[in-house]
Amino acid sequence: MISSGGFMRNVFLLAIFLMLISCNDKNGQSNSNIIWVYTSLYKDTINALMIDLKKEFPNTEFKFFQAGSEEIATKVNAEMMSGNVQADVMISSDRFWYEELEMAGKLLKYTSAKSLNVPESLKSSNGYYSTLSLPVMVLCYNSDLIKKDLIPESFKDLQNPKYKDLFTTGDPLASGTNFTTMAMLQYHYGWKFFEKLKDNNTIGQGGNSSVLRRIQNGQRPIGWVLLENILRFQDNDKRLKIIYPKDGVVTNNNIIAISKTTRNKEVSKKFVDFMYGKIGQQHMINSYMYSPIPGFKAPRGAPDFSFVLKNSFPWTKKFLAQVRDSRMELKERYTEIMFQ
Repeated sequence: MISSGGFMRNVFLLAIFLMLISCNDKNGQSNSNIIWVYTSLYKDTINALMIDLKKEFPNTEFKFFQAGSEEIATKVNAEMMSGNVQADVMISSDRFWYEELEMAGKLLKYTSAKSLNVPESLKSSNGYYSTLSLPVMVLCYNSDLIKKDLIPESFKDLQNPKYKDLFTTGDPLASGTNFTTMAMLQYHYGWKFFEKLKDNNTIGQGGNSSVLRRIQNGQRPIGWVLLENILRFQDNDKRLKIIYPKDGVVTNNNIIAISKTTRNKEVSKKFVDFMYGKIGQQHMINSYMYSPIPGFKAPRGAPDFSFVLKNSFPWTKKFLAQVRDSRMELKERYTEIMFQ
């Protein structure tokens, strides 16, 4: 017969044992059924995605932290510094940040079999991240307020003094797609381009939705903005006209990657597989972004992806490496020009 003291000791040891087997092992595996996804995807996209995730992963609870790409980078960097990373998977549009994470050894190496046809220029050469979808930065204007002689044909046109008090962008310090656009235009046109935008009283604040509101309300009736934001209004606001700049659109890489410290590697990998499958890619297309995988249709109201690739600024290894290594300097110089 076990004494009351022995019984309580056994209960205590059993509790300790159960607690230990429920924790992560040294390889980062876990019995946790919760997967945290940090993402800049739109809230309605997440809500639609959740319906299919519940069907595909009935035993897993997906939790989403939704914010702008730069906010996500800040939050994950802070979690990494504290040694307590909550994010299992990240989906956001600042490719340069993922380059930094790869170099720092913070990502889990994984290439989904369903992503093999993603062009090499759109993914890590070492298998640590890949483009999930492609947002495209174009020009847009309000046709009620901008007459034919004021319609710009290119990004470069916007340096012209005739666009004073007419043009707006998002904030590259807060928006990943706006940072990429700023970096691409700076790479090709230099800082003089932005100095002239400043001379024209360009407003560079908020995200793409803020830019679109300024175009709609006439505060700044011309702007660079993501194609997906405009297409969402294609049935309800016929004033919004799209310009595919002659010098090229700016394709953005909406990246997906797994944190090296994920609590459940296998489910995180299966989630990546799901996002590259037919259902996951259709959610991206329904959000008016292009699939990077050949064979998927363009979003409704958008030109074929072949047109976009032919008429876009190129993603070269030199550009990627240069911006990755000078991110902070680019942001500081942009701030000096536009906000001081």
